[in-house]
Amino acid sequence: MNYTKLKSTTASFDQMMRRFGVVTVMNAKVYEPIESMEGKTAEEILEALKAKTAICTLDTLKTANVTVDGPDKTISGGQYSNPLIKFGKSARLEIQDALGNAAALDALCGGLVQTSLENKGGVINGLHFGEDFESPKTIVGDSFFIDQKSGQQVPVKIIFFQFLPDSLFNLTQDADGDASVFDMNGDLLTTNIKVPNNEGTGVVHGIFYSILPADSTSVFTEKTIKVFADDEAVKKAYASLVAGEKIQVGEEEKTIKSISKDGTTVTITYEA
Repeated sequence: MNYTKLKSTTASFDQMMRRFGVVTVMNAKVYEPIESMEGKTAEEILEALKAKTAICTLDTLKTANVTVDGPDKTISGGQYSNPLIKFGKSARLEIQDALGNAAALDALCGGLVQTSLENKGGVINGLHFGEDFESPKTIVGDSFFIDQKSGQQVPVKIIFFQFLPDSLFNLTQDADGDASVFDMNGDLLTTNIKVPNNEGTGVVHGIFYSILPADSTSVFTEKTIKVFADDEAVKKAYASLVAGEKIQVGEEEKTIKSISKDGTTVTITYEA
């Protein structure tokens, strides 16, 4: 089986997800979460993260394992007390790095990096560990899965929307044993994101993490509405709108990208 061929189209991702294998670990970047992820698609969150600078890069990982436990509650009943309803899951991400990384230990393990301004960007001259706990972080991983049908590598992105670190660090020194490894574990918090559906609208759902094509772009870039304005006053009101202005769509304000008029029809395209 040849693992050197790469495919990156959405079509190959679709085929791969029907039967795939996982043979390696991800490289990842750690970010401060964007403001208000609620109701956004995973693709929109990835796009917003491009404007941020990663806190650190994890590119020497040995393992990155997700475990999900549940249910938190089970309702049973009937003559045989069979389970009727199951509710509640919890998820964890356990990361093991082959090498120590001061920036990662600061962001994920409760460490505190001491620097001095001897040059631009500072010089690390200390790493301290105490009672601090870290806030949630967003982790974006790059990896590839293997398409069972073709045997090819298909690049993927794995986004952990809110990773709450345990903020624990154990330093092991053993002259005769294996080299030390660095564990950075934590809980995955539920994030309400919009998951696209066949109707082109999407459903808001509680998600721990998402697996996407490596070249993902938002499927909600823009939408169009048409106003059939037989009434001259209504037509004039809509016709006076210009690109860049806001328009009320349901309970949300949207930004107009373009507007055109054809007889009694006004077509407005807005950012979704």
